[in-house]
Amino acid sequence: MIPLAPDAHVHLIAACGTAMGSLAGMLKSLGLRVTGSDRNVYPPLSDFLRAEGINLFEGYDPGNIDPAPDLVVVGNAVSRGNPELEAVLDAGLPYTSLPEILRDLFLADRRPIVVTGTHGKTTTTAMAAFLLRAGGLDPSWLVAGLPRDLDRPYHLGGDPWFVIEGDEYDSAYFAKTAKFLYYRPHVLIINNIEFDHADIYRDLDEIRRAFRQVVNQVPRTGLILANGDDPVVAETVAEAPAPVETFGLGPHNHWRALEVETGERGQSFDLVRDGQPSGRPRLSLGGEHNLRNALGALAAAAFTGADPELFGAALAGFVGVSRRQEHLGTIGGVRLIDDFAHHPTAVAQTLAGLRRSFPGGRLWAVFEPASASNARATFEALYVQAFAEADAVILGAVPRPERSGEEEPFSPDRLAGHLRSRGLEARHLPSPEAIAAYLADHAARGDTVLFMSNAGFGGVQQLTVEALRRRS
Repeated sequence: MIPLAPDAHVHLIAACGTAMGSLAGMLKSLGLRVTGSDRNVYPPLSDFLRAEGINLFEGYDPGNIDPAPDLVVVGNAVSRGNPELEAVLDAGLPYTSLPEILRDLFLADRRPIVVTGTHGKTTTTAMAAFLLRAGGLDPSWLVAGLPRDLDRPYHLGGDPWFVIEGDEYDSAYFAKTAKFLYYRPHVLIINNIEFDHADIYRDLDEIRRAFRQVVNQVPRTGLILANGDDPVVAETVAEAPAPVETFGLGPHNHWRALEVETGERGQSFDLVRDGQPSGRPRLSLGGEHNLRNALGALAAAAFTGADPELFGAALAGFVGVSRRQEHLGTIGGVRLIDDFAHHPTAVAQTLAGLRRSFPGGRLWAVFEPASASNARATFEALYVQAFAEADAVILGAVPRPERSGEEEPFSPDRLAGHLRSRGLEARHLPSPEAIAAYLADHAARGDTVLFMSNAGFGGVQQLTVEALRRRS
């Protein structure tokens, strides 16, 4: 990457992706002039970036890079044919990818704690940073989301630890490799490994290969923290050159959660390390998946040298990340929760956790198939079981159906039919307005409505809030 002068101008294409937004803020904190563009500029990240003084352009246009910036960061959502990218290439402007600039500007002199896995990365990253700070440290962090317990999704601290979310998705159109391979982990957390990103990986073996590569980067003075309840993770770390500690609910794990009690305020558990009790923390988030997220974060925090019981006490104050089981309020007796779940496993785990936390009333699953994998029919059959805990399912439209390419496209109508054949109330409603109106007409006092999408979902959450208020 080219050296940057203190007043250099850096422009980000696809700036409103979660990690790209945090990068924009970090670059701004160095005193650089930062601008960005995106086709989908929507809250809450767009509001945050503008509050940080970052000028955002709606849509991609060659005029966004006039005058020419000193460096362009190309997001992984940008492909050849994008008019702004083509203008960058035609002008011969220097460009790089998100993980490369993170490695070169921010990670070189620090000890990265890299949080990886198919699910739970954002929550675990925010939780680990929160616990380190609660333990008296001043770590750096980059969270690919908006944490509600930290001042902002990024921070450049005075201590050497840098907690960073390590995504297995590709880095840029010119770097079709996992982002986490650039981050040089000193501590590596692996939450789970499943097949995902069908637009990038052909099968699970390709994903495992990427994880084996990052496992092989951890130094012998570092630590690998692996979900011991996940057989694919166990196989991946079996021959790791660095020390390995496992976490999970099974009896073979170094870090365990026992005697779990669940209620509307979350869950409490006995924290056990190598068979020895280490307190009884309380976690405001529901679900077994969040227990494992907490165990991984607690184990990483303990590696920095502080007492895990101290971290356990701090855990009770952790609220979470925006759009990760985020309570939007209870309106007219209907509880509204927003979540980022989109993979079938994450959908199933989130619904199961909410069923245990809120056993009364009906559980509504409102789902937008917005991921690149969900433009295809790849996971369609798996969702039939994933929605089993719900009482009623509403399926939104596929926002970018063109991403199915030559493969069979995802069909919300077809999936709704399969769910109905299993006895579930299910329907496809193509617009956010139709979904909000239906919920206002049919959701009853005591019900829980869970919105799930890794995109904006057309603002259906706020539309539903408004519709329920009008009903009340």
